[in-house]
Amino acid sequence: MEIQTELFTSEWGVRNDVKHLVDALQDKLPAMGMVKNANKNRCLEKFRKAQNVTYDIFNNGLINRGKSLKVLGLKKDDLPLPEYYGRDHYFPGNWERVEFLVSEAFTPIIRAAAIEQGMIRG
Repeated sequence: MEIQTELFTSEWGVRNDVKHLVDALQDKLPAMGMVKNANKNRCLEKFRKAQNVTYDIFNNGLINRGKSLKVLGLKKDDLPLPEYYGRDHYFPGNWERVEFLVSEAFTPIIRAAAIEQGMIRG
């Protein structure tokens, strides 16, 4: 049972069962900007964009890349992020739910990029 729990825990939207793919895909990304030959590497480019949005969700509460959230197929209202309501009200967010929603959306993007790059079979 403990092994199964480890499989489905995630860190910043990356489940443990695909973490090795993310590490390998990151090596193929440029330090800045789009991937080379983005027309032939569409899935890798989508992975790059999705990874940037995922980072922004967990690091900044989706302040910088809210419009880019569509790459994950999510809407801002889908994510129970922390919010202030005036001076006296605060919703702390539900980070476990955010983690689940992001990992469910991000995992197929990771797999598609890994297939495109020849890391796994489709």
